[in-house]
Amino acid sequence: MAEEVQMTAEGYQRLQETLDKERQRREDAIAQMAATRDEALDLEDRNLETAQIDLPSMEARILELEDVLARAVIVEAAPEEAGKVALGSVVTLHDEEHDRDLQVRLVSAVEVDALAEGATQVSEDSPVGQALLGRAVGDTFEVDLGSRHARYTVKSVG
Repeated sequence: MAEEVQMTAEGYQRLQETLDKERQRREDAIAQMAATRDEALDLEDRNLETAQIDLPSMEARILELEDVLARAVIVEAAPEEAGKVALGSVVTLHDEEHDRDLQVRLVSAVEVDALAEGATQVSEDSPVGQALLGRAVGDTFEVDLGSRHARYTVKSVG
């Protein structure tokens, strides 16, 4: 059996929208190839060549998204876990080294979106994400970030 992929409802929705866009891109590329083939007398037409090169990568991305969405399990915080960091939690951390607060959202690795607005997304697979999971307000923890050790205190969990 294929492994489940836990994710937030927002992450699932974003991946579904991405899948819809990729499917549309594929249809556009196929239509462009058909039109170019019909019009082109020159077999080395660059538009046709570009579309033919892009099509396999589009197909691969669509298959990847369909697989992830088919295995997706939407997670929501259980009442007994209230106040503890879980997938989907928005957490305010105090970075002790730089004396600043950071707002992060804990998400699954497949739903990380660098361009997402709002809180910085942190993958549950990352060192910070792993150390953050299950923490509560007031907890302090240290994380090895490779080039340095960071020390954070959980200020709020929402």
